[in-house]
Amino acid sequence: MRPTLLYLSMIAEVPSHRRKLAGIVRYCAVRGWQAVPIPRAESTPDAVPGLLRRFRPVGCVVEGVGRHADLPPGLFRGVPVSYIAYPSSMTGRHPNFHFDSEVIVETALHELSLGKPSCYAAIGHPRPWSWSLFRARTFRKQVRAADAKCFSFPSRPVAEDEPWDDFVRRLSPWLARLPEHCAVFAVSDETAALVARAARAAARHIPKSLTLLSVDNFAELCESATPPISSIELDFEREGYLAARSVEEALPVRPIERLGPLLVARRKSTGGRGRHEPWVSDAVEAIRREATSGLTAAALIARYPVSKRLFTMRYREATGHSVLDDILHVRLEKACALLADTDTAIGAIPGLCGFCCDRTLDALFRSRFGVSMLAWRRKHARAALGRHEK
Repeated sequence: MRPTLLYLSMIAEVPSHRRKLAGIVRYCAVRGWQAVPIPRAESTPDAVPGLLRRFRPVGCVVEGVGRHADLPPGLFRGVPVSYIAYPSSMTGRHPNFHFDSEVIVETALHELSLGKPSCYAAIGHPRPWSWSLFRARTFRKQVRAADAKCFSFPSRPVAEDEPWDDFVRRLSPWLARLPEHCAVFAVSDETAALVARAARAAARHIPKSLTLLSVDNFAELCESATPPISSIELDFEREGYLAARSVEEALPVRPIERLGPLLVARRKSTGGRGRHEPWVSDAVEAIRREATSGLTAAALIARYPVSKRLFTMRYREATGHSVLDDILHVRLEKACALLADTDTAIGAIPGLCGFCCDRTLDALFRSRFGVSMLAWRRKHARAALGRHEK
């Protein structure tokens, strides 16, 4: 029988938990182990001794997002254990992986500020989870530090079974009162989808009247919303992979490891507030399709019967970004994907992303992320790369 690694307190319906499990499975595949998810309802303190006797695991990864039972290290009787998003007061020196909310918020504020909004707003999850309250509070703090105005939708205790429709009904009149061209930060994709519903009920057009950015980048949820929602992608698979690896290798060095966001997936909800010419949407889609095939700003502009000056002005008004910025953003997204998900040689990546010169991508990558592509790969690579890059 293959050695077993347990993933405790998983909720199969939660997309982030499924992605973390995928990362755990990838690490287990490298080691020849099997990964066994244990549902949250079966991950109680009383159940743990029986699980240890039944599976005799080589280690356990314990999920902490959402309401969970307290499963301190002493409960595992010497079996190696690591934690994901668990209260640090409970885990001692055991590895504990969190996403860095301050860096996530910095990323959100930078992205929203590109549209030059009149003000900002922060909206937390309908359930007042601690991570939600912290993200919203941190966003308000950073906005005020930038000497800008930030509105905050008041959170209140809610019943576990309160329908989302009740949240939308409370939120809609609040959105109606926000100033024009307000940039809205929603703490999660689930929250942002409800914000989009409430905005429609309040007759606030996204992105002309309000812009909207969220966190997680669950593509199915973001792209099915009206309009599709821009979102900061968190690398949940990497989080699961590192948590599994740390069980065996006593990683990380610090008990609490804070992970930064992966990238910003831009969609229509941050499309800017200006006048939308009919050809702007076509140009945006062309960039998404062709940027990595070598599309240049000059070649794109030449497709449309307008002057370069008018094109660049209308494009920036409509999207909040320059043509070149959006082209480079799409190319960098692909570079990050190739670095994290494949063993493609770094020297081949510039050409695959649409760059004519290796030095151009290297300089841009260092400017945007503060590290070389090799250093970024070592930090962000998933299981397919993890074993032979140590």
